[in-house]
Order: sequence, then C-alpha cells, then structure tokens
Amino acid sequence: MNDGSIDLKLSRHKPTAAVLFCAVFSCLAAAQSELPEFKQSDPISDYLNAIELAESQTSAYSTELAELYLGLGNSHFSRKEYEPARQAFQRGMQIERVNYGLHSLSQTPYLMSIAETESYLGNWDKSQQALENLYLINAQAYGENDPRMLPVLDELLDWYLTTYSERPANGGYQNLLISEKLGDRMYNILQQTDDLGDPEVPQLYRKLSHLHFFIADHLKEHGEPAENGFSFNSGAIVSSANTTSRMHYQRGEDALQKVIESLEQQDSPSALDQANAMAELGDWYLVFGQRGSANKAYDLAYQSLEGSEQTEQLQQSLFGEAKLIDFTQLNSKHHFSLAANNSEQTNAEAEELEISVTISEYGVPKNIEVLNAPENLDKKTHRKIINDIRGTRYRPKLINGQAISSSIIFPYPSPHQSQKIQG
Repeated sequence: MNDGSIDLKLSRHKPTAAVLFCAVFSCLAAAQSELPEFKQSDPISDYLNAIELAESQTSAYSTELAELYLGLGNSHFSRKEYEPARQAFQRGMQIERVNYGLHSLSQTPYLMSIAETESYLGNWDKSQQALENLYLINAQAYGENDPRMLPVLDELLDWYLTTYSERPANGGYQNLLISEKLGDRMYNILQQTDDLGDPEVPQLYRKLSHLHFFIADHLKEHGEPAENGFSFNSGAIVSSANTTSRMHYQRGEDALQKVIESLEQQDSPSALDQANAMAELGDWYLVFGQRGSANKAYDLAYQSLEGSEQTEQLQQSLFGEAKLIDFTQLNSKHHFSLAANNSEQTNAEAEELEISVTISEYGVPKNIEVLNAPENLDKKTHRKIINDIRGTRYRPKLINGQAISSSIIFPYPSPHQSQKIQG
C-alpha cells in the first residue's frame, strides 16, 4: 500500500513526456469530439502545448522535456522546416547535457538528428562536427578500441556513405576520407576481437568492402583533388597520396573473403548466405575486370548449393537471371527516420521507363532499348540513360554453373533532384 502511494506521489510531481503529450492530445481530442466535424490536431501545436505543461509542472530543464523537443524537431523536419527543427533538437540536447553531463550517451539521437538537419540546410561542416561529437562521447565512454564502438562506427559509416551522392565531387571525397578513417578503426577492432563467429561480423566486413568500392569508384571517375588531406577527430590527417584503386580493390576483396570465413563459423550457417557471399566475391572480381576469377567464384557458389534442400530454387534465386551489381547499396540495419519521414514521392519520381537490355556472359549490358520512351524524351536525356546503363555491370545468368548471355527488362526511374543543398 505504501509502495503504491509513493509511486503515485512521484508520478504526480514528475510526469513522463509520453504522459504529458497524451494528456494534451486527449484534451484536444475530447474537445474536438464535441464539434460537429472532427478536425485533426496539429502535432507541432500538441508538442508545444505538452512542453508548456511540462515546464509549468516541473522546470525548464526537466528530463521529460528532452524527449518532447526531439518529437517537436521531428515534426518540423517532416514539414521541411529545418531551422526550427534544428533549434528543437539543440534544445533537447542541451537538456540532456544539463541533466546527465556534457559527455552523456543520451545525446546520441539528438546529435544524429542535428547532423541530418544541418545537411539539409547545406551546413555540411556542422554535420561533421555533430557526428564527431557523437563519436567522441562514445569513445570516452567505452574506449576507442572497445567492441562496443562497432555499432557507433557502423552508424557513422552509414551516414557518410549514404550522403556521399548528395554532395559534389570534392564534398563527396571528404565524406569518403572520413569514412576511410572510420573504416580503419572498425577493421582494427574486428581484427583485435577476432570473433568471426559473431553474427554481426559478416555485415560489418561487407560494409567495409562497400566502403572501398565507393573510394575506388570515386578515384576512377574524379581522380584525387589537389587538396586531399582531411581530418576527423584529434587533428588526424588522412593522406591519400598512396591511395589507388588497386589498393582499395585488394582491401575490398580481403573484406569479402572475411565475410565468407565468418559465415562458415556461424552456429547455424545458411547455405544460401554462404553461396551469396561467394557470389558477391564474384561480383567484385567482375566489376574490377577479373573475369576469370569472377567465373570461378560464381561456379563455386553455384556448386556449393548442390545437395542442399531446394537446390534448384536456391540456384535460381542467385543465378536464375542477370542481376545488377551495386556495391553502393548498403543494406543497412540503421534507419534514418528523419530522411524517411521527409521523403515525398513526386510525379517525376513515380514515372518509370521500361528498359530492355541484353546482358553478356561477362555481365556487360548490350542492345539497350527504352521500350516506352515518351514523346518528350529528348536525345540528350536518352543518350544519358543509355550511357548510365552501359556503365553498369551485372551478375550474369548461370546454367549448370556456366555464365550465359540473357535478356532482361527492368524499370528505370526518372531523374529527380535531391532535396538537400549540395556543398
């Protein structure tokens, strides 16, 4: 009985953010239910009312306020109101710091949200500053070489690689240099722990292979800028003087080999996962022009499925038709909720062209044709589409382990502009 009284007393003096928000929302809903027509409430107004209620019942730095400001920032962000969103995120972070200290780990979601918002405002340097702070508070809490830093490094890598395409060449290269530094730290921790049986390890090594593809592909297309030093934390300079596509080809290959080794050491290894990892290594060889090595890897992946349950179906899932090779697809478990909530499908994005193409046994697209070309498709745009497709490579269709030429038809999205300000 006394315990219940204590809990009730505490709850009266310290309402949670959820309770405050629900209280405000319930009052609004009750008032609206008396109206002849229901009018949907405004989330921003609801959050502001909940914040005002919390401040009146507690203080301007009550812990519950931080969560409310985070929700307020998300609501502004979803409306593309980036300046008030940033202010809300910063206020929430300030409250976390006042209550839990300047280096509290509870700041993490606020720092990530600030970084994302600053990128939409074109303030890429401030985005980097927020992410560096996120790294530093975690490194101080765990130690730079602690395995608990792996999820942090993974999330940071996701952000820098995902936003790479939203920046011009020099800005994108800065993203890659920072990513390379983060990737080196991730690799060192993985080597130090040497636990290939950890179920998270295959995806981390796969991420590292994708990182090295990003860098090699950038160098191939743009070369190295005149000023190629860039820092991330402690003034460390990432020098790319000796950076070559060949070096990153080797590092990416090594990472994919580690994916295969790690999958072999899992408690219940999946035959399809292992075959897919070998096929990905074949993809890597093919993209970098190592056709003989690619064919051997594909055949090994194909034959490895013999004797497994549903052999034919599994072989078909990997090699039944030609598939685009894209090492820029991260397949990350991290979900940037801000960007997801902010995306809006326009009519241009909804439109799709239908492309017919023949994929050779070496994964090269030929005989490219736009099947449903609209009347207003000019020659310049048509040429760009054809050239874009020519620049891709495909995992070829296999029959009995042998690559063959095949035809495919696939949708091609209409180009659309990024919502972010490049810089």
